[in-house]
This record gives sequence, structure tokens and C-alpha cells, in this order.
Amino acid sequence: MVTTTATEDEGCPVQVIKQLWASDTIRPLEAPLLCIRKYEQQAFTREYVVQHLQYLACTAGLSKAKWNTHSFHRGAVTWAAQVRITEAEIQTLGRWRSDAYKVHIEYTSQEQLPLSQRFQQTMSLLGGDCDTPA
Repeated sequence: MVTTTATEDEGCPVQVIKQLWASDTIRPLEAPLLCIRKYEQQAFTREYVVQHLQYLACTAGLSKAKWNTHSFHRGAVTWAAQVRITEAEIQTLGRWRSDAYKVHIEYTSQEQLPLSQRFQQTMSLLGGDCDTPA
């Protein structure tokens, strides 16, 4: 189950679901929100989502081996970090009890470059060099 709140704006998920229910005259109210087929009313399964995600990746010219349900974790956590949601809030939203979510955060090269430059500058100030070990 996913918990969300109504924001009453254009992108409000609660309003979108209400509009979906109002426009779908075929689906019974007790049917799953996301169905595999329109008339069978069969709920999405993890396998169904993975198969379709991999199919879409393949048609986009990407390696399907890298796409699974963790792709959603990675995307959500990366987005949350980019919009400055606090680490405690990210843990709450993802229902993580540990800091394991941190491995899912992806950083752009624009974010990584200044860190790399700082690291290299610090190493040169400390007298570190890059000689190959014997």
C-alpha cells in the first residue's frame, strides 16, 4: 500500500486517481488500480513490471540486464536527494531502517567533478603523488 496526501494542485496524485475512477466505467471499484489487462482485472505482479521495464529498456537501445524493480528505488532516492529532501525523510519515505538507501543515490558528473578536484588538491597539499607502487 502506498500512502500519499492530496496537494490539490495540477499534479496531485489523489486528484489523478479520482479522475481515473470517474473516467473508467469498466473497472469495478474493488478492482486493483493497476491491472495487467483491462477486462481481466488482474493486478500487476513484480514479474510483469520487470518484463515490461526490460522490454522498454531494450526498445530504447539499453541493456535490459540493468533494469529491474531496484531501478525505481534508485530513481526515487536520487530524485529525493536532488530536491534536498533530508536523509531522515528519505528513510521515512522509503521505509528504510538503515542507511542502505545511500547506495542507490546517483550523482551527476557535475556533482562529482568538484569533489574529485578537491580530493586531488588535498592530496597534492599533503605531498601525495601518484607513483605506481613497486
